[in-house]
Amino acid sequence: MNSINRIAQAYQTTPWRKHLSMGMLVMVGLLVVILASSLYLDVTARAAAYGRSILIMEGEIADLEMVNAHLRTQLGILTSSAVMEKRALEMGFRRIEAGEEMFLVVPGYVPIDQVIANAPAKKIQTVAVSLPRVYTESLFEWLKTQIQKVSLPKQENGP
Repeated sequence: MNSINRIAQAYQTTPWRKHLSMGMLVMVGLLVVILASSLYLDVTARAAAYGRSILIMEGEIADLEMVNAHLRTQLGILTSSAVMEKRALEMGFRRIEAGEEMFLVVPGYVPIDQVIANAPAKKIQTVAVSLPRVYTESLFEWLKTQIQKVSLPKQENGP
């Protein structure tokens, strides 16, 4: 019995080894928590940075759209008939009187409306589609036929 106790005592883990293994387990758990939290903070920081850059870009887009609208307004003002007429008069042009116009015939030029009129007509193929009555019948027509079927007495064939 004494030898069994010695063998059991020899293979028994000492208290300091139990404490050491428990401490290592706690340290590994703490390391996992630290790694997970650092990964979470990294992802959150990147998402915040990307979100901020998106907000900045949206602000730039809004500013550019405002500049674009302003430029369109200026172009509309500059190409208005009153401003164009004023600029033409400043450059030495004048309004023509009736009968002063002159038309030039350019050989080989075909007006667009004549090109469209002279174009060969496309042949349109028509396809006749016949659908069964089931697919062309309205709900009211179907209901009417169903009522007629029920209300008519069945005819019996004689011998």
